[in-house]
Amino acid sequence: MGLSDKEQEVLEQLERQLTGGKKPVQEAKPAAPVHYARLVVSGALLFVVGLSILIFATSIHLTWLGVIAFLVMLSGLYFVSQRWSNKGISSAKAQPSKAKSKENPFEKRWNQRD
Repeated sequence: MGLSDKEQEVLEQLERQLTGGKKPVQEAKPAAPVHYARLVVSGALLFVVGLSILIFATSIHLTWLGVIAFLVMLSGLYFVSQRWSNKGISSAKAQPSKAKSKENPFEKRWNQRD
């Protein structure tokens, strides 16, 4: 059920009063799409493959194959942990900022309330 013209006008007035006539701040979109799910799945698959090779190597008593399997497992974990770095997350949150001052974060919030 839609709002009547009078209700829409009252709603717009309330929005203007709450924001002080300023336009609402929109959230910044990430610069590039980040595919964390694909990265986690590929790293997990590499880990599982390494684990299965390790189990196979221990069952047939091949130490050198077990070492290689362990390295495959570690590379899978390294792959996943490197892709979860803060670079992708911080670029998504990056916004042009004003000159940094030595204000307390609470003071900044208080000054930005107007």
